[in-house]
Amino acid sequence: MIREGSFEEAISVFDNIPEFERFLSEDEMKAKLIAGSLILITENDNELVGFKMGYPLNENEFYSWLGGVVPEQRKSGAAQKMLEVQEQWLKKQDYARVRVKSMNRFSGMLCMLIRNGYDIERVDEYAHPELERICFVKSL
Repeated sequence: MIREGSFEEAISVFDNIPEFERFLSEDEMKAKLIAGSLILITENDNELVGFKMGYPLNENEFYSWLGGVVPEQRKSGAAQKMLEVQEQWLKKQDYARVRVKSMNRFSGMLCMLIRNGYDIERVDEYAHPELERICFVKSL
């Protein structure tokens, strides 16, 4: 089941995703979630297994900022379903575009974005190829 949720629920899932590193404090993360933000939570048997957070960049564009699924629930379709629910919500809010970044090392996410019509806009290069950020945009 996918539903809107709280920041605290999203953080509890975030903390169970081993690939994620805490690059911001909880207060700094919460500060990014301004008015108009969306937090989606995926539950399976009353257990929180996935989350997706995003916020408006401006009145036309939304940034799908952070999300993931716990390792035991990957390949279940949870990430795909959250992407679909987020896009439906964005269309109802009259956003024209959604932007998202992923890292080169998250091949599953990169493939899902391309499969769902997201276009690569640019690559932000870092010292190591695994750390490169691939920036995507999709017109809604």
